[in-house]
Amino acid sequence: MSLAVTAQTLQTLHRMHRQLADLHERQAVGPRQVLARSAQLKAAEVALATIQGSVKQSKMAADQKQLQLRSSEAKIIDYETKLNASKTNREYQTLRDQIAADKMATSVLQDEILEALERIDTFKCGVSEAEAVVTKSKSLLVQVKTGVDQEEHTLHSEVARIVSAIGEVEQDLPNDSRETYQRTVKSKGADAMAAVESDSCGGCFQKLTGNTLAELTMARVVVCRNCGRLLYMPDSRLPKRVEADSINQKSGH
Repeated sequence: MSLAVTAQTLQTLHRMHRQLADLHERQAVGPRQVLARSAQLKAAEVALATIQGSVKQSKMAADQKQLQLRSSEAKIIDYETKLNASKTNREYQTLRDQIAADKMATSVLQDEILEALERIDTFKCGVSEAEAVVTKSKSLLVQVKTGVDQEEHTLHSEVARIVSAIGEVEQDLPNDSRETYQRTVKSKGADAMAAVESDSCGGCFQKLTGNTLAELTMARVVVCRNCGRLLYMPDSRLPKRVEADSINQKSGH
């Protein structure tokens, strides 16, 4: 196999593996988007449940204070009845003091109940807003899932096409180099190959030795000693004579 065929084969495979890696990344993006939207929905539902709990607690607190208020008002009525029936000044004054204290406590309870009711109204507005967020989050999640499902079908077909094309191009590799190629691709994926740039590895930018460059010009599959990538000469670096030889071989001359 000539240098042109070897280099062009690796270059083609490098491009295809990068396309395949890009497709796999796009396939991974979809589930991440679904997870992100699911997390947003969960957070919205937690926020809604929290504010609903606040409404419930505020109602319970307000109901408890209203019970206390009714009990206090009933005591005041009872004390006023006893006040009218009191027989001594001491008893009369004691009842008056108790009534005054209970009326003060009643006034405080009334203020606290009013504040609790105002908080409930505020929380109810928050509930409406939180419900709207949950509804919107559910809608966005459905949209994302639908889009991901539709794109996944397309991506799956494209991945299958690229994988099949890679298998066909791999047949052009020298038999004694195919095992090294397969092992490197399995380990590094789309980073398994690199073009030679300015006599350096295009992957790690390590300067290549003269022997390595010589091997590349002898149509051999060379592994970068620094990063382990398979090296190939780009089209612009291919010797014109070898390119012509390759063309002649294909045409049968």
